[in-house]
Amino acid sequence: MKKRLIAIISLACMTTLAACNNDAASDNSTVATVNGTEITESEFIDTLKQRYGKDTLEEMIQRTVLNEAGEDVEVTDEEIEEELDNFRSNFGTENDEELLELLRTQFNIQADSMDTFVQEFIVPPLVLQKLTASDVEVTEEQMQAYYEENSEQFEEQVEASHILVEDETAAQEVLERLEAGEDFAELAQEYSIDGSAANGGELGFFGKGRMVPPFEEAAFELAIDEISDPVESDFGFHIIKVTDKKETFDDYKSDIEQLLTQQQSKTTDEVMEELIDNANIEIQDPQYSDLFSKEDSTEEAAPAPAPAE
Repeated sequence: MKKRLIAIISLACMTTLAACNNDAASDNSTVATVNGTEITESEFIDTLKQRYGKDTLEEMIQRTVLNEAGEDVEVTDEEIEEELDNFRSNFGTENDEELLELLRTQFNIQADSMDTFVQEFIVPPLVLQKLTASDVEVTEEQMQAYYEENSEQFEEQVEASHILVEDETAAQEVLERLEAGEDFAELAQEYSIDGSAANGGELGFFGKGRMVPPFEEAAFELAIDEISDPVESDFGFHIIKVTDKKETFDDYKSDIEQLLTQQQSKTTDEVMEELIDNANIEIQDPQYSDLFSKEDSTEEAAPAPAPAE
C-alpha cells in the first residue's frame, strides 16, 4: 500500500509540473522578490525543468505508454472499490469527500472528483499489476502438485467471529438477540470486551493450537454460519460464529493459484521496460534525447578491463 501511495503522489507531482510548464513557459510574472530582485515565473519553471524535468518526462512517457496498454486490460469495479477501501482505511477517512480533501491538503493531489482520481491515480497501478501476470497460466496440475508437496502448510482452518462478555448472563442476552435476528457484527461492537469488537468480532482464519482449548473445540465443531451457545474460557464467555472453513485442496485452490501466479509474474520494472522498448518514442527536446538510451546503462554495467600484464 505504501508503494502504491508513493506512486500516486509521484504521478500527482508529475501532472502538476507538466501543467505549470504548459501554462507558464513564457510567463514573466513575479513569483517572489528578494531584496528587490524578482524571480519570474519562467525562471522558476526553468529551474524546475533543470532539476526534475528528466524524471518528470520519463514518468509522463511511462504513464502514456501504460494508459495505451491498459486499453486491453479489464479493471473491475470490485477491484477499484477494494483499492479505495484500502485508502480510506489507511487514511482514516469515512467517505469520498474526506479522502479527496486529505489528498488535496496533504499530498497536493488535485482531483476535482472521485471519478477523476480513480482514472488518473487508481486504475494505472492496477493495470500495471495485471500486466505483470498477463503471460502467466497456472494449471490444475501445478496447483495440485504444490498442494501435495506442501501439505503441512494447508492445515484445517476456520474463519470465525466472536463476542466476548464477562458473565453468562450477558452471554445469554446476546444469544437471545442473535436468535431474534440481530446482526452479529453490530452486537459484537456493542457487547464484546475483546479487541476484535471494533471489527465486528472478526478473528480471521486460524488453525488448531492457536486459540484456548474450549474456544478452539467449539469453533472447529461448528458448521459455516452456525452460532455457538456460550463457551466459557479463562477470558470470559464467548459467542462464536464460524463464517468459513478450509479443509481440502478445493478450499485452498485460489490461495495456491495466487501464490504460483506471483512466483511466475514479471516485476513491474520488467513490464515497464518491455512497454517502453515496444513503443515508438521520439524525444524532441535535445536535453532529454538520451532519456531511454541503452548505451549509458550498457557502459555503466560493462566490467572494467583487465590490467595489462
